[in-house]
Order: sequence, then C-alpha cells, then structure tokens
Amino acid sequence: MKQKEALRKEKKEPETDLNGNVIVPRYECVTSHTARRTGITNMYLSHRYTILQMMHVSGHKTQKTFMDYIKLSSEEIADEIAAMSKKENDMW
Repeated sequence: MKQKEALRKEKKEPETDLNGNVIVPRYECVTSHTARRTGITNMYLSHRYTILQMMHVSGHKTQKTFMDYIKLSSEEIADEIAAMSKKENDMW
C-alpha cells in the first residue's frame, strides 16, 4: 500500500499483476537487514566458524535466538542432517 502511495506522489502508476498486487523489482526488496541475515546464514553454511563466533558477529545473546534468526531452506537442513550422520558413521 505504501508503495502505491509513494509512486502516485511521483505521478507514476505502479505496475500490477492480474490480481492488482504491486510488482516490485527484487532489488527494491533487499534491505540492510536482509543482507545481514543472508551474511550470517552464509557464515553458518560455510562451517568455518563456531556458533559462538557467529553469535558475536550477529549480536545474538542466546543460541536459540541465533538459530531462529538464520534462514535455512528444507534442502539445507537436510544437507546438515546428512553431513552430521556421515560424521557419526565415520567415527564408528
């Protein structure tokens, strides 16, 4: 709604889909928070840092809030589980 109002103030008509939803280019959806969250998620997936180190960078005080903060897809979670079970099997 705010996007429509802002465009109308500039005397531009927003581009809409068939349902009347405003179509926004992806680059306009990225905020500093999006970039921060993506960076922390990528740090986690790199397996180069401990959770404590990443929590220090992100400013999270508890592991629970940190794990809630990072965004993992279902496939990434499955890959993490597979990697953990492979490590356990290698130990035995």
